[in-house]
Amino acid sequence: MRNALAALLLLAGLAVAQGTGVDYRQAALAAGLLARLQTVEKSAQGEEKLLTWAKTLKGRAEQAYAQGAHFKAAREAQAALLLFRAAEAQKAQVGRGPKGRWDHRGLGFRDGRFQMHRFPQAPAPGMRGGPALVDRAEKELAYYRGQDPLVKDLIAEAKARLEKEPVKAALLARAALALISAERGF
Repeated sequence: MRNALAALLLLAGLAVAQGTGVDYRQAALAAGLLARLQTVEKSAQGEEKLLTWAKTLKGRAEQAYAQGAHFKAAREAQAALLLFRAAEAQKAQVGRGPKGRWDHRGLGFRDGRFQMHRFPQAPAPGMRGGPALVDRAEKELAYYRGQDPLVKDLIAEAKARLEKEPVKAALLARAALALISAERGF
């Protein structure tokens, strides 16, 4: 009798939870990204244009979260984080990294030990697929007929920086892709 009552209460709770229409995973993800944005924004420095775009997106993400559009809030927060990273990114440096150590793309000392298993052909994490990402963002914008003017600005900025600043171009293209995803809802 007790087990039947517990099962009935469990089924009633599941029915109520499904009726609310809230995806708690998306809500938790969006809340986590917004909390991270709060922290990143306090110490953000760099290019003013990119910082302004990032702060605008942060406001849009907070507004979407308040309205219950958790997926959209998560994607816009992700785009804002990428823009904060792009604002702080420096030009890609080859050779010596901080404190005179060799960076991760070459052989040399790292963390006080000689690293021989690292090879020079490995690209930096932000540089993977710069031209491909910009091209993909441009094609997705055209295919899904995106209406967000910020996406168009991000893609144009990424194209302009592709030759001289491939790391920033890749980050801008990823931010544009996140905004396209937020606009279309998947």
